[in-house]
Amino acid sequence: MENLKIIYIDDYPEPSLSKYLDKYKNSSCNVESLDIKFNPDAGYESLINNPDVKSANIIFIDSKLFENRTAIAGKFTGEEFKIILKKYFPFIEVIVITQNDIAPDYETISKYDPKCGKTPVEYYDEKLPPILDQCIRNIFEVRKITSELQKNTSWEKVMVEKIVNSVNGQGKFDEFTKNDIDDVIKMFQELQTKVEG
Repeated sequence: MENLKIIYIDDYPEPSLSKYLDKYKNSSCNVESLDIKFNPDAGYESLINNPDVKSANIIFIDSKLFENRTAIAGKFTGEEFKIILKKYFPFIEVIVITQNDIAPDYETISKYDPKCGKTPVEYYDEKLPPILDQCIRNIFEVRKITSELQKNTSWEKVMVEKIVNSVNGQGKFDEFTKNDIDDVIKMFQELQTKVEG
């Protein structure tokens, strides 16, 4: 059975979400869950270089994670950090959670609020399974395509190695040039057509 790692990053982790993720099960894989209590003074670089973050498959990140930084260091939201994280680790699924109001057209989830009239388990049982199921499908698809990519001798070995390492949480995808990334996108599109066909 396949293994997946879920990381929840927050400066003040919400206990009911931590507990929910810790007990989360999926019939198609083994799930390991871990919380990272983030120190805003450490900066976003500390997360990008964290071995647990690098090896994660799904990351839950608080929208307000970087709001408490000084004006000199700069402030940005969890949604903005999601984009930064995707630049370095494009194969990690990132879910932003918030206590704030959610802006339209954002894929952000509200944290549990006792005023909603449900228990934390009821609330997260309603909100998270469809999102987690989609993330898991995306991860399995990338793994399947990557497996096909490794078998195909037409592609440059170093390129394939970088992709495999990135999918497995080793090394940064950022080393690629624009042409490398264009080639990777083309390879994935071709392999996806084969897999789906």
